[in-house]
Amino acid sequence: MRSAACLIAVILAAAACGGEGKSGPEAGPEAASAADPGVYETDRPGEVENPFTVRPGGAELVNYVVGFNAAARSGNEFGDGGSAVILDTAVRFGIADRIEGVLTVDSFLRSNPPEDSSMGSRSGPGYATVLAKWNFLKSATGDFGVALAPFLRMPLDRLAGGSRRPESGLIVPFDVDLEAGWELQGSSSVSRAPGADGSSDTQWENQASLERTLTARLTAYLELQLETGDGPPAWSTEFGATFRMNASILIDVGANAGIGRRSRGRTIYTGLGWVF
Repeated sequence: MRSAACLIAVILAAAACGGEGKSGPEAGPEAASAADPGVYETDRPGEVENPFTVRPGGAELVNYVVGFNAAARSGNEFGDGGSAVILDTAVRFGIADRIEGVLTVDSFLRSNPPEDSSMGSRSGPGYATVLAKWNFLKSATGDFGVALAPFLRMPLDRLAGGSRRPESGLIVPFDVDLEAGWELQGSSSVSRAPGADGSSDTQWENQASLERTLTARLTAYLELQLETGDGPPAWSTEFGATFRMNASILIDVGANAGIGRRSRGRTIYTGLGWVF
């Protein structure tokens, strides 16, 4: 946890020392406009795959409604099984050139734990996540980018994860534009999460998404994910589409399904992102 907190502090301190970043015609593509194609791609719930950052002084508000059903993946939220509907609210704010901060709050709209669980149905705040992102590598045209994103995820309610201890880790998101409207995006991350016996478990997660631009406003994507760490590896796939309503508003609809015997269950989500 201390390592992630130190990395967040270092990135934010570097932003403070660096001033407000570039502006005007010499700022380059990273500071062009709120709807710069290389900037305005929001992250889906629980994921950081977008290496680009909001322009200095800008902000993005994203709300996702997420439904989980009978997933081992959701054990930290409400037990090994059951179902839940969660509101994921994130605010991204540009601090300096290629540096942004992110605050996310996950709230239970409804949760139904397994029948054999002693925990009853509940609603209210579940987790808060603090993240800093540094886009340390980006081409002049925005065709590719890589970032570092340390994070802290803290339970706001002990019932949410069975522990008051936070989860910490480091995410490395990347993005590469391919030919003919194709794009490769994903991330690799490592985290330390509270274990059931009071210890800490190391978890690795890798995901890669192939995206295809269908029209000027519509994009479809298919993603493959792998989680390793405590227990056997868990594979899943994610698919969906994003629709850009205008220069500042983006709609995302998708689903996630487990693959193999250790299925992560099923997830559906819909989100609205607004850059301003």
